[in-house]
Amino acid sequence: MIQRQTILILGAGASAPFGFPTGYQLLQQVIEKTTPHDLVPNYAVLDHGNFLNQLGHDAPYIRKFRDALLKSGKTSVDAFLEHRSEFIPIGKAVMAIALIQYEDEQHLFKRDGGSWYEYLFNQLNARFEEFNQNQLSILTFNYDRSLEHFLFTALQNATGKSEEECAEQLKSIPIIHLHGDLGALPQIGKGLERPYNTNITLETLNVAIKRIKIIHEGVANEPQFEQARHILSASEVICFLGFGYHPVNVERLGIRNRILNSRGKEIMGTSLGLTSMEAHQVSERCGFDLRSGTHPYGALDVLEFLRETGALHSN
Repeated sequence: MIQRQTILILGAGASAPFGFPTGYQLLQQVIEKTTPHDLVPNYAVLDHGNFLNQLGHDAPYIRKFRDALLKSGKTSVDAFLEHRSEFIPIGKAVMAIALIQYEDEQHLFKRDGGSWYEYLFNQLNARFEEFNQNQLSILTFNYDRSLEHFLFTALQNATGKSEEECAEQLKSIPIIHLHGDLGALPQIGKGLERPYNTNITLETLNVAIKRIKIIHEGVANEPQFEQARHILSASEVICFLGFGYHPVNVERLGIRNRILNSRGKEIMGTSLGLTSMEAHQVSERCGFDLRSGTHPYGALDVLEFLRETGALHSN
């Protein structure tokens, strides 16, 4: 059981082990999926049919969006859409089409010994009646629902309890999608629902589009960010996993002020893929020591990092 008040802050790297693309990979896929076919110039090549046309986006508009994104110099679709709000509807649609295809349960239960979701679930180990005493909260910048689907599915199959009983226990673990999600899970979510699978219809695509949020400058006071900052202030352990430490995301969470004005907090984060200089810049920006290269944790993936640091162990 996790007894210390622990918060996990997830970036795209945390979902990558389960088949999901990183932010830059998603950008590449969005560009690819809106590139006109050489032989059919008025038709956007999409894996699941011509949904963009059905949503009212014609070929010239699709091409205009694709060309602007391609030449924007931005490293994520979200960052691009923040400043090109006229493309938000089509941007949300193509991101949803790209991401839904990865919501395949087989990626979550591969049993290859490399799943940090599996590791986390086992750290939550407790008698079913005491599961809700785990002191864990999760903030995620990801749209996918893979973690909550894994936890719900694992809890139900490990205990044999009903969907309703498991859903009630999981309410004790807040999972806040700061940028929205691909739909509320029918078993445990609230609002517009979409099952965890790779099937796309116009109806389910519209659900995902409505649930995705493109966060603009000056809106850090939205309810999900206020809730996140409150949880951050109360946490004893703050752990960044697969997080890119983008300055805007760091600022919106108020991470530096909460860290510099706090005492007794244990703060750590993965740095896989960062150079020593980049890790130093993150340390300066966030207010805690994150080193790469010579740092023993710099080359560790999420599972290795959690095991090596003992971030989820109780005292």
